[in-house]
Amino acid sequence: MKVIGRKPEIKEIERCMRSQKSELLCVYGRRRVGKTYIVEQTIGNQFTFRATGLEKGNTRAQLKAFKERLVAHGDTINTIPKNWFEAFARLEKVLNNNTTAESVFNKKIIFFDEFPWFATPKSDFLLAFEEFWNRCGTQKNDILFIICGSATSWIMKNVIVNTGNLYQRVTSQLFIKPFTLYETELYLNDNEFDWSREQIIECQMIFGGLPYFLSMLNGNESFRQNADRLLFGQRAILRNETSKLLESTLKSNPIYGMLLKELSGHIYGMRRTDCKEKIAAANGTFNRAVDDLKECGYIIDFQREYEKGNPAYLQLIDPFILFHYHFIEKKNVTSYDKFTSNAGAYNNWRGHAFEILCLLHIEQIKKALGISGVETKEFTWNTREAQIDLVIERADRITNLCEIKYTDSPYIVSAGYEKELINKKEVFKTKTKTKNATKITLISAQGTSGTAHMEHISEVLTLDDLFLPI
Repeated sequence: MKVIGRKPEIKEIERCMRSQKSELLCVYGRRRVGKTYIVEQTIGNQFTFRATGLEKGNTRAQLKAFKERLVAHGDTINTIPKNWFEAFARLEKVLNNNTTAESVFNKKIIFFDEFPWFATPKSDFLLAFEEFWNRCGTQKNDILFIICGSATSWIMKNVIVNTGNLYQRVTSQLFIKPFTLYETELYLNDNEFDWSREQIIECQMIFGGLPYFLSMLNGNESFRQNADRLLFGQRAILRNETSKLLESTLKSNPIYGMLLKELSGHIYGMRRTDCKEKIAAANGTFNRAVDDLKECGYIIDFQREYEKGNPAYLQLIDPFILFHYHFIEKKNVTSYDKFTSNAGAYNNWRGHAFEILCLLHIEQIKKALGISGVETKEFTWNTREAQIDLVIERADRITNLCEIKYTDSPYIVSAGYEKELINKKEVFKTKTKTKNATKITLISAQGTSGTAHMEHISEVLTLDDLFLPI
C-alpha cells in the first residue's frame, strides 16, 4: 500500500537499515498517528524478529506472548521465560542462529511495537533491555532495533532522555506528527474522495490529520455523513476516543483530562499560574503533566513577551480534543446537521478552529510569505483595546500582524474594518514599543472581494497557502 508523505521519516529508517553500525531507533508519537504503519511499509518482510506489547497484560501475560514470538522465530524452548533477562537471553540465541533472517543490507532487524506496554509495574523489562542492548547492540554492527510506542511521555523519560544505562544509547529518533493539510489532501485524493479543499479543511479541523481517523472515512459518504457515523451516532466509534488517547499516551491519570478540559475553555491560551491554581495540583505534578502534554503535541506553551512580567501561557491546540470537549462530551449535539444549524456556535467554532489550523501550519504561512529561512516567534496578543489573532515576530526586524478570517465567500474589507486594522496596529506598536516594522497580513480562507480599503494590508493569504508542501 502506498505511504502518503513521511519522506523524511522513511529516509531515516532506510539510513538506519544501511548503516555500518548497530542502530537503536525510537519511533514515537500519539495514538492513531501511523507509527507502526510507517515502520511496516518501510521494512516490508525484512524483520528478523518482532513482538508487540499487550495493552492490559501483566508481566506473566507479556512473557507468555513473548515466548510465542520466540518459538515462531526458531526458539526451541517451549516454556515461558521466568523473567525478562531469560527472555532476552533466548532472543539473543535466536538472533545468533545461522538460519536467522537478515535484511538485504545484512542487518538483523528487531521490532518491538508498543514498547511501553512491555514494561509492566515492578517488572525487570527495562533493566533486561538495557543489559541486552549494552552488551549486544553496542558490541556488534549488524543490529537495527526499532522500538515504537504511543506512550510519548514514557518514551521520553525512560528511553530518549534516560540517565541510566540507556543514556545516549538511542542513535536515532522519529517523532511522528499528524498529517499536514497537504498530506491529508494527498491521502484523500489517492483514495478518490474528490472532496473540495473547503471540505478537507473542515475535516482537518475535527480529525486533526490523524491517519487512522482518515482511514475510517468512507468516500461514498459526504463529510457530514462520515461525521455522524464516527462522532455523533448512538454507537459512534470515536465518541470515546479522547479518553483512549489519554490512556494510551499518558496512562490513566485524571490530571491530564482536568488540564485539557480547563484549557479547552480558553481559546487563546491561559496563564500557566492561573491554570495551576484552577487545577489545584502540586507543583511537581502539574509541571510533569504540562511537560507530558507538550511532548504529545496536545498543548503548547509560550510567553506573552509584551505583557507585564512576560507571563507563561498554555494553549490547547489539538483539533480533535478541542472538538471533543466543546461538542462531543456535552452530548447535546446528536448530528452534524444539528451542530451546523446553530449558526453562532458553528461559526465561532470554525473561526477558532481555523486559527488553530493556521498556528499548526506556521511553516506553510512562512513559505507563502517568503520567509521560510527567517527565525520567528509566533504568539497571539490581546489587550482591552485590541486582539491580534497571530503575531509573527521575525529576526529580520519585521513583525506580521495576522488577522485570520474563515468565511464561505471572499471577505469584504469595509472602511470600518480597515479603520479597525489601523487601530490594532497602532495599539500594538504603542503597547509593545516594538522597533520592528509592522505589516498587517490577512489570512482569509476565500481571499478578499475587490480592492477597496486594502491599502494598509501588506499581503493576503488564502486557504490554498496552507496546503503548500514543506
